[in-house]
Amino acid sequence: MLIPTREERYSKAPKITLLLCVMIPSAVVAWLADYSDPLTLLFAFLQPIALILAFLGVKAGLSMIISAVLQGACFLGVAANRRLSSKAKLTICVTWGMAFAAALRFLIAWSVWRQATGK
Repeated sequence: MLIPTREERYSKAPKITLLLCVMIPSAVVAWLADYSDPLTLLFAFLQPIALILAFLGVKAGLSMIISAVLQGACFLGVAANRRLSSKAKLTICVTWGMAFAAALRFLIAWSVWRQATGK
């Protein structure tokens, strides 16, 4: 049985893997919060920035577009950066995805609290 070395394991990180590392944690949080719409789950990673912008008064559709543009630019910057190793790219994307999942969880809990207290 061949066990790959650390260099072989992190030698190539396809862009789809990086994208899934950003998207999946927020989708899991949204799914656990009983959101079952496939589009909501697909775009759940856009929600933290969009909800903050909506709270600041930006319209919902525009806030989603702004969030998508910001995250798309950041993702392309990480994926296209040749100075970063594949391991560093994976670490950045996993950290990014988990941070946004935590932010989404906080925003969902805050929204539920606001509805329960009537504020």
